[in-house]
Amino acid sequence: MGGGRGLPSLERRAPGERVAEHPERVVRMADGPLGAYVHIPFCAAICPFCPYNKVVPRAGQPERYGAALLTEARRYVDAGSAGSTGFTSLYVGGGTPTLVPDLLRDVVGALPVAGERAIEVLPTHATPERLDDLRDMGFTAVSIGVQSFSDKVLRHLRRPHDARAAEAALENAVGRFDLVDADLILDVEYDTAYAGLFLRDLERCLDLGVDQVSTYPLMRFGYTPFGAARPRRRTEHEVLAEATRLAAKRGYERRSVWTFNRLQSPSYTSITRHRFLGMGAGASSFLGQDFLVNHFGVETYIAAVDEGRLPLARRLHLGAAGGLAYDAFWQAYSGHLCVPESGGAAALLLRAAASLMTVGGLVAPATADGCHALLPRGFDAYHDLERWVTYHLIEPLWSEMLEEHRREGGRAGWVAPVSARRHRLWRGVASLTERPV
Repeated sequence: MGGGRGLPSLERRAPGERVAEHPERVVRMADGPLGAYVHIPFCAAICPFCPYNKVVPRAGQPERYGAALLTEARRYVDAGSAGSTGFTSLYVGGGTPTLVPDLLRDVVGALPVAGERAIEVLPTHATPERLDDLRDMGFTAVSIGVQSFSDKVLRHLRRPHDARAAEAALENAVGRFDLVDADLILDVEYDTAYAGLFLRDLERCLDLGVDQVSTYPLMRFGYTPFGAARPRRRTEHEVLAEATRLAAKRGYERRSVWTFNRLQSPSYTSITRHRFLGMGAGASSFLGQDFLVNHFGVETYIAAVDEGRLPLARRLHLGAAGGLAYDAFWQAYSGHLCVPESGGAAALLLRAAASLMTVGGLVAPATADGCHALLPRGFDAYHDLERWVTYHLIEPLWSEMLEEHRREGGRAGWVAPVSARRHRLWRGVASLTERPV
């Protein structure tokens, strides 16, 4: 994958100069203010359905990782990535970020942030004392991985908590932060066996007063023990439509394809930041026309930073047209599609596509500012499109990156990269992807 051509610089490089040693070059690729994403890959136990970059840490590894992460963060900040006012937002994901509170405190303290600060929290870690610590660190939002209030479902997912811990976590969090999000997994195959569990889980979240519920469909990545399976699209559409009706009765609205928010509450997601810079093993960055991915292997990541390099593993140059398409894709997730007035041929194509979607009943006619709102059929279409993108592009990329754990002898036995889907589209995209030198 890639040909070792390296990251093309925005200016002439001196002989022998390596782009990956210069965070300033990465920062100059950004065409606007940046949010920050920080990845903590450590988990005490592995949930086999989860496809994200994660490992059970070796002895002493979190301390060495924390030092490398702090170095990477400081190099980017010194290069001007936070601008004059700070990063527009901060999202800390994993893994289990709250597994290593000292590491978390050091890194968060090194990142100036002007906007919201959000973090993923394991339910058993959401005690009043730990939540107060997160609030004292400056976090304004928490996303709690409830997944279900059914012990049967939690055992099915092999989650390290039970239903009571999930409820207690939300009870402890509500009122402590500007936003409390509860993650629920929609798995209609399992919901058929135990009819109505997902909708009852949603009702329970609303009863507990959370600000937002994120209802992600279970993604059966081929490289995980859950393996590949064909989604039941119509059933998922029906369940989400019923969830929309149920939420509306309780004073919540469908704010994006998979989230429901209390009216007038804030909203948050890790995936729709306009521009963001990723730090940590497995983190990615989107800078407007360039998509970058850090090394997934923890030891590989640490070694790169220790050698004075940025831990970049992949770079895909999208260009102006690709960047516009990327923006449009994630705008649509948030329920709106806004077509820019300028942007050349790519903007004209997007405008034509929006017109076709209007005729097809996927989006409403444009408002005065050129924005289209997704209609129910549009939400269903995007739900299916997001699955398609995940399986055709994200799964093969992550499976190749997860090979780093095997090569370095890491503790990631849950992953079987050879079983991942690799469609023809991915082979084409992979040929355009470069390995920074």
